[in-house]
Amino acid sequence: MTAAGTGHDPAEQYRAYRRTRQNITGLVTRTPDTAFAGVPACPDWSVRDLIGHLVHICESFVALEDNQIDLRPSEGVGLPGLLDRWDALDGELREALDRTPELRRRILLLDVFSHEIDLRVGLGETVAPHRHPAFPGALDLATMGFGLALHGGNLPALRIDTPERDWVVGEGAPVATVHGPAFDVFRSLTGRRTWHQIEDLRWSGDPSVTWMPAFAWGPFAPPAKEVEPVRGF
Repeated sequence: MTAAGTGHDPAEQYRAYRRTRQNITGLVTRTPDTAFAGVPACPDWSVRDLIGHLVHICESFVALEDNQIDLRPSEGVGLPGLLDRWDALDGELREALDRTPELRRRILLLDVFSHEIDLRVGLGETVAPHRHPAFPGALDLATMGFGLALHGGNLPALRIDTPERDWVVGEGAPVATVHGPAFDVFRSLTGRRTWHQIEDLRWSGDPSVTWMPAFAWGPFAPPAKEVEPVRGF
């Protein structure tokens, strides 16, 4: 599997995470009663639940726990308390990043960035991922995870082509190419696009026959119904 290089320095990752946390805090405190709003990309969660999840993940990361990322939201604390706790973890997080393997650091950023976008879409806010410091690394990790799913499913290699970058994922020479905007590719790889929306990307082969099973990998799977529109080129 090949891909363009992306820096994963802990100091840069800390700055990207902190920026994302601050963005999310601004989003959820901008209007009253946001805590009880739904999040289409996470249909079982309210905004408060999603923030509880992010705080729980940050606490686990700071504690250097070895378990896989736990999707359970923190319980029994209101939104203001959760945001205060998240802010208080900032210094400990910086130290933990220096002591944590690279892959786990990258997963942390992928999770928090994905949920910032979930919140922006759900709250009708502007989405501008290309200017976000967490986006390149999150997209790179998503393509890597998808490539591992191809390999694990004995599926042929695929070229993913966006206007900015391209990747060859899977083992061997690619037998087809999927073209799309980087944002739509990212959301397709991370369970935010339906099967139909994924098929509507520009494919040189038939995705429904060959590659679609790999879009369900790790914690991700295409939703049963549309949670956000395709942005397109």
